[in-house]
Amino acid sequence: MKAFLLISLALTSTFIPFSSQEASSASGEGDLQTYIVFVDEPAAGRKLSTESSNDDLLSWYTSFLPPTTLSSNNQQERMVQYSYRKVVTGFAAKLTPREAKAMEEKEGFISARVERSVPLLTTHTPEFLGLPQNLAGSDWKYSSNLGQGLIIGLIDSGIKHDHPSFSDEGMPPPPAKWRGKCEFNGMRTCNNKLIGARSFSAHLGDLPSEEIYHGSHTAGEAAGSPVQGANVFGQANGTAMGIAPKAHVAMYKVCGLDDCPESGILAAMDAAIEDGVDVLSLSLGIESYNFYDDVIAVGAFRAIQNGIFVSCSAGNGGPSQSSLVNEAPWILTVGASTIDREIRATVVLGNNVELHGESLYQPKDLNSRQLPIIDPDATGINASARFCGGGSLKNIDVTGKIVICHMGGRVEGIEKGKEVKNNGGAGMILMNNLAGGYTTFPYAHVLPASHLSYKDGKAVMDYLNSTQSPTAAIKFRGTLIGKSIAPQVAFFSSRGPSLQSPGILKPDIIGPGVNILAAWGVSVDNATNPFNIVSGTSMSCPHLSGVAALIKSAHPDWSPAAIKSAILTTAYTFNRGGRSLTTEQNISATIFDMGSGHVNPPMALNPGLIYDLRPDDFIPYLCGLGYNDTSIRLIVQRKVKCSIEPSIPEAQLNYPTFSISLGSGDEKTYTRTVTNVGLPHSTYTCKALSPEGIDVKVVPSEINFKELKEKANYSVTFTRLRNVMARSKVSKGYLVWSSNEDEYYVVSTIAVVFV
Repeated sequence: MKAFLLISLALTSTFIPFSSQEASSASGEGDLQTYIVFVDEPAAGRKLSTESSNDDLLSWYTSFLPPTTLSSNNQQERMVQYSYRKVVTGFAAKLTPREAKAMEEKEGFISARVERSVPLLTTHTPEFLGLPQNLAGSDWKYSSNLGQGLIIGLIDSGIKHDHPSFSDEGMPPPPAKWRGKCEFNGMRTCNNKLIGARSFSAHLGDLPSEEIYHGSHTAGEAAGSPVQGANVFGQANGTAMGIAPKAHVAMYKVCGLDDCPESGILAAMDAAIEDGVDVLSLSLGIESYNFYDDVIAVGAFRAIQNGIFVSCSAGNGGPSQSSLVNEAPWILTVGASTIDREIRATVVLGNNVELHGESLYQPKDLNSRQLPIIDPDATGINASARFCGGGSLKNIDVTGKIVICHMGGRVEGIEKGKEVKNNGGAGMILMNNLAGGYTTFPYAHVLPASHLSYKDGKAVMDYLNSTQSPTAAIKFRGTLIGKSIAPQVAFFSSRGPSLQSPGILKPDIIGPGVNILAAWGVSVDNATNPFNIVSGTSMSCPHLSGVAALIKSAHPDWSPAAIKSAILTTAYTFNRGGRSLTTEQNISATIFDMGSGHVNPPMALNPGLIYDLRPDDFIPYLCGLGYNDTSIRLIVQRKVKCSIEPSIPEAQLNYPTFSISLGSGDEKTYTRTVTNVGLPHSTYTCKALSPEGIDVKVVPSEINFKELKEKANYSVTFTRLRNVMARSKVSKGYLVWSSNEDEYYVVSTIAVVFV
């Protein structure tokens, strides 16, 4: 299958082993499709070393191909497309269903399936996150060297290599371990910032260039070099800079204009591991599938086995429950939040009520006089007029009027404005539906316009129905910073609980993903540096990839699990106004909306305690999920026997959070191991902020440490109280370990589902 970018999309796929029924229904030899084939390592007689040549490995993989492929008229097309070395033992090849079925008879064959498609799921965000803006004179308490010496690999749509965000001014050469390649044509297309660029996509002639600019945007967010005066239409002006501006960037192109084939994703992850990246960032994903069926989960496990941190988008399926992708516990699953910047366009109604919306188009010479308002939907002439779709307004008199257009209808906001302008409209009020809530976007409109929240849109409709001659004006106020309700959970950000593993709290974290300014391939306004403002969990993921690079730079010996723990246990759950985080509908965010909360990079650099995990610690967890030995083998890349391995429930994994289900009178106990990374001599005391209807007991409730890296165990017992009725099916709480010096507060989020 293929994958898609997560700018505001979601994902779809499954791992279904090839069956004889499928073979019997196949249309025949000409029915070619790309298959991903999993095989054993070579037998002892022809065992390949890790240093064996690609030719030797290719010979082993080719031995599985049926003779029909080797005698085909299109032999070049029919050979192995990708030979995997690091992520799995296997390959990708074009086969017919009958040929794939024939491979089942080969010794060493495990499984084969048709590949799927995976959807692709700034100037101010570093400051919003509490990171230093002045690189030369930063006195940041826990300096991370801004990611210097680290390599962030992005699996994405390619990159515009000559963008100023990828200038290498002041950048040192890549570290000696780097083994990557630069596959652009011509001289000096990579540099000390963009140290590698490879293509695993046939789009644009196999070059790692791009046309949709998604990869340039995500790379700029993660590790873009500082670019002064970055803006779009003069708005959001400032210094554009990635979260880890001193980190190196390596781009692995897997996506074309439409989607991202799985075989290329696996090949890109394989190459990134071999090249020597430190962080992998994937703003794409597949629908919820068993982890052994998900190439991103499989590739990510191999990455953590090599000490590589993996950050992935949570998906854009919100606000629906259980809409997550990339759910595996060895992946950081990142949801999206708003930031405190808005590019204001105020609607002034004829009754003098002012409603604040957003628009990137901010004309300076506009005469903001009151004009008639029209709601095309109320005319009843065209059902699609509600959404201002193409051609829907041609029989409606909108000339010289401000036109109301509703979000949705499979029509983009800018396209709605074009329809209004093409039919003589003077302006547009773009109104959210209920799901969109308070999340508004500053579109680069073609006419005066304002995107209003659902609540403010209702106010417009109430006014419209209160008078026979409704009017409005649009006034443009420019870029404003300091929105007190920020951050909020974006309406599109996918929600938990996890379908594949409800005992692991997902999403893990939320981070900036709404209206993010970063590198683009072309100048949107034909006047300034090429930047654009885009939204999606595609944007929040690289922010966290950058944060991971900062932590890894400060603590090079930390494991991926330790870095994740630092991020989760230091997150915050309050907005700029000091109130609890809310969703797009201005209601309190649930634990399955935001996970541990909003990322807090300065605190994550020095968390005090960490919950660590080795890759092999996931094996008892996978056995506990009920996976068979072959399925687990596909993930961990070695033989496993659950009959002799210990098996644990999901919530027993040494994860920094708790996600449990309790029936009436139930009691469950889990253990955790913490490692001291704060002060050598310190005492931590635990305070339980119990979920409603739950009694929480921690033993011991005090831990004394005498040295750094010392470990300590504790158990926590959750008991559902018989005489207390919870007000909802989900209850949240927190375990807070605080040091005696009040230097550290290590917070573990608790999610309880009542069954």
